[in-house]
Amino acid sequence: MPTRVPLYALHGRNHCPTCGASQWFVGRIIAECACCGDTLPINHAVRPTQMTALRNIAA
Repeated sequence: MPTRVPLYALHGRNHCPTCGASQWFVGRIIAECACCGDTLPINHAVRPTQMTALRNIAA
């Protein structure tokens, strides 16, 4: 059975798997817990839909 990797959800409530805190420093690729420094990869599953919607907005 494959091991499940916790991911940071961009539009969800995220709790750190190490310390349980919910404060994060969010970058482009990873999110870092502000309390303990643990890092999670960001789940980009919602990103293509958002980018398609933003493409039609005039600057």
